Amino acid sequence: MLRKTVSLLCTLALFVWSSTACAAPKDDQSHAKVKTYFNRLATDAGARGAELRLFLNLMPKGGDLHQHFTGTTYAETYLDFVKTEHCWISKKDFSVITPKDTAKLPDTLSVDKLRSDNKMLSDFYMVWSDKDFSNHYHDQTAPDVQFFGTFANFSTILKYDGALYTEGLKILKNRAQLENVQYIEQMFVSPGYKVTNPAFDAQARGAVANGDIAQLRSIFQNFIQNVVKPDPNFASGMQSYAARVKACADAVNDDTFTLRFQSYVSRNDSPAEVFSALYTAFSEADKSDLVVGVNIVNAENAPVAMSDYSLHMQMFRYMKELFPGVKTSMHAGELTIGMVRPEDLTFHITDAVMVARADRIGHGVDIGYEVKAPEVISLMRDKKIAVEINLTSNDFILGVKNGEHPFRLYLDQGVPVVLTSDDEGVSRNNLTDDYLHMVQRYGITYDRLRDIAANSIRYSFLNDKEKQRQLAMLDKRFADFEARMAKMIETTPKH
Repeated sequence: MLRKTVSLLCTLALFVWSSTACAAPKDDQSHAKVKTYFNRLATDAGARGAELRLFLNLMPKGGDLHQHFTGTTYAETYLDFVKTEHCWISKKDFSVITPKDTAKLPDTLSVDKLRSDNKMLSDFYMVWSDKDFSNHYHDQTAPDVQFFGTFANFSTILKYDGALYTEGLKILKNRAQLENVQYIEQMFVSPGYKVTNPAFDAQARGAVANGDIAQLRSIFQNFIQNVVKPDPNFASGMQSYAARVKACADAVNDDTFTLRFQSYVSRNDSPAEVFSALYTAFSEADKSDLVVGVNIVNAENAPVAMSDYSLHMQMFRYMKELFPGVKTSMHAGELTIGMVRPEDLTFHITDAVMVARADRIGHGVDIGYEVKAPEVISLMRDKKIAVEINLTSNDFILGVKNGEHPFRLYLDQGVPVVLTSDDEGVSRNNLTDDYLHMVQRYGITYDRLRDIAANSIRYSFLNDKEKQRQLAMLDKRFADFEARMAKMIETTPKH
């Protein structure tokens, strides 16, 4: 049942190899020129943003380990999907109207009609993304509500025709390759099976409230044996999920680009729904080479997510014990002061690391508020638990940026840092944008920059053999990039 694990010797060998895989030879003149050039750019990052963007756009970035399919797809692509599927857009709220919604048809727009009206099209983008949210006055919701509210629009058209996932992934692959990304680890679709069970909900919440973890584990075990496994929808849900994952991977993977998936559950579902979906996700990841990890998603400050947080952490711990070969990356600490009560900022990353035993942390923004922060940081450093940094979405959703963001705290404390994009379709940016923000805000040297890019492979959930292949590819791409940039530097006019 358990996925094969590598020996400790092989794992140690990989980390020794990978720590030097992207280091340029000492006599590499191109590397020295590029390093000097970049470090000079970085010291004047505010005035030389265009130059930095050119450099960072061409630079190999390895992988993107924190990317949501639905939120990464741009609204323009969704409009293409709506037109292809002969659906319409509501005049009232810009939601998708399918042919089944005949009662709503008089109040709809065709995609062509919408695109012919610049004012309406601009308003559409403001509903379906963060476009123009901050640069002019308008009646607006809170930033976090705006951000997470866009996802309901995406799901309608994707549920209408699941084949659109494949087309969307081809577009995302092309975009990734244009900015020199070779690997994506994507939160793709949920496992396809979950059940409601009010009795389980009450029992599980009661056991957590009483601190009776032994009783909670008994509730978990009984639910799997008596509810989930006997349900024929469990097996069929896993089969359909595995088939979709394979079809999508086959459509985009080749020698130059690799896509892997994280399954996930919604932290705002009922306990029975979360647990049944989580068991399905872990079961599939345990068997599949394409599903390399499991995550938990959606707004961390929502009422159910907050009240059930400790229960969710116990669910993940239980699953990690049932499936020790399955990796987890967990959204944790995507919070800040004012969003929730101060006391609610004190434990989320701590519990994700110490209770749920996450292999990576997504966001990790509220670490400065956590009462066990020194111990958590030490554990993350020693256990090589990387943190996925999402500068653009953290700025928009939380209003946290510059020195208030814990990026330097993690970096200076030796916690592995990976730069990731999150939801670039909603944010209307790309991974290069976040690299630019990192350099402009935090004074990154070229050696550190390369190390962060390599971390996106080192701390991926790929198996060791594939990590070695990807690191070797990244090393080659850096050599080619540095040779190209060195030529540009040599021909730059001297002033």
